[in-house]
Formats: sequence, C-alpha cells, structure tokens
Amino acid sequence: MFHTGLRNPGAVRTEESAEGTDLYFQRCAWCHTTTFQRLLCPTCGSTELSPQLSEGEGVITVRRAHTAAEADLWPIHMAEGFVVRCRVDGPPHAVRPGVRVRLASAADTGRRPVVRLCEEVPLDGWF
Repeated sequence: MFHTGLRNPGAVRTEESAEGTDLYFQRCAWCHTTTFQRLLCPTCGSTELSPQLSEGEGVITVRRAHTAAEADLWPIHMAEGFVVRCRVDGPPHAVRPGVRVRLASAADTGRRPVVRLCEEVPLDGWF
C-alpha cells in the first residue's frame, strides 16, 4: 500500500485498497480547507490538519514553467479540492489539461503518485 501525505493509523485496509494506491490529504479542522503535505493550513494558518483518504479521482490542470527534472510531472486537481503533482501514465498525445485521471498503483515510483487516464483519447485530430 503506497502512502503519500500523512499516514492515517485508523484507516482500514479493504480488498479494494489492498490492490491500489492510497493517497492521503489534509483537511483543516478550523476552516475545512484541503491541502497536501503541509505543516500549516494555507488559508487560516492553523496547525490542526487531519489526514483523510482521497477518492483518487482528479483532472489534469495547466502546467506552468517547469524544469527538465519535472518534465514528467503534472499538477492534478483532485476531487476533494487539493492539488498534487503526479506522473501521468498514458500516451503522450493524450496527457493534457482537462483530462480526467484516476490514482494508479505506485509500487516502483518512489515518492510521487502515479495517475492513469480515465478515458481513451484518439490519436487522430491532434496533429
């Protein structure tokens, strides 16, 4: 089981989550803002951030200036409202802003989560 973010000691491992990846984000106890791997809430500055399990679905967003080392990372806006930089598993022509993705298994990826495209995008029409 791959954890990114804070570990949730109270989480129960089900058969569904045993095969895939678990992604934990944080929710502020005061203003309910969601965030990812922070020490303080970016909205109110509170330190009372509780870990929660993400559903694992999101959308690729626009990538701003990036270095060569980050060429394979894309910002993913998750359904819960936080943004996380992920590797996207899919054909290069299909990886673009606005495409829906779902968290994938990440046994050999190190610290970065991996997402897969939810829908197949045809190759014709993009060149």
